[in-house]
Amino acid sequence: MIADQSLEHKKEIFGMIFLLAQRWQNLGDQELASIGVTTKQWLLLVTLHVFFKVPPTLNQLTQVMGSSRQNVKQLASSLEKSGFLEIFQDASDKRILRFRLTQKNADVWESRVEQDEGYISSLFGDVRLEDIITTRDTIAKLISISAEKLGV
Repeated sequence: MIADQSLEHKKEIFGMIFLLAQRWQNLGDQELASIGVTTKQWLLLVTLHVFFKVPPTLNQLTQVMGSSRQNVKQLASSLEKSGFLEIFQDASDKRILRFRLTQKNADVWESRVEQDEGYISSLFGDVRLEDIITTRDTIAKLISISAEKLGV
């Protein structure tokens, strides 16, 4: 019986994560509309900022983002047009594309620090710090499990 209850809770969590992701994506798109960025584009910018010291290749970027080359290239091309990142050819192999953030990107996010902190805080309402920490730790474990399954 306990195993059945555990599975039911896991199923609920599975569905709830997708529902939450969809809602947060919609809210994020609304929040970022004023600067012309979607939440998926924001994720690409954050990925570049957090995970790469050296401008990555398209393959490296897609592996970290867990998305297809076509999707990442489309997001990046749009961000390049709006000046948030630069796509350039590798110095030693012109067939390889690399990606780097621009000064405009840094300036835009620096000007939004307080606004973005307020927005993120609003997403969590009155959830207790202990619950936030437990949720963070659990999600980190789930991400690790999924990365192992995907070989990332």
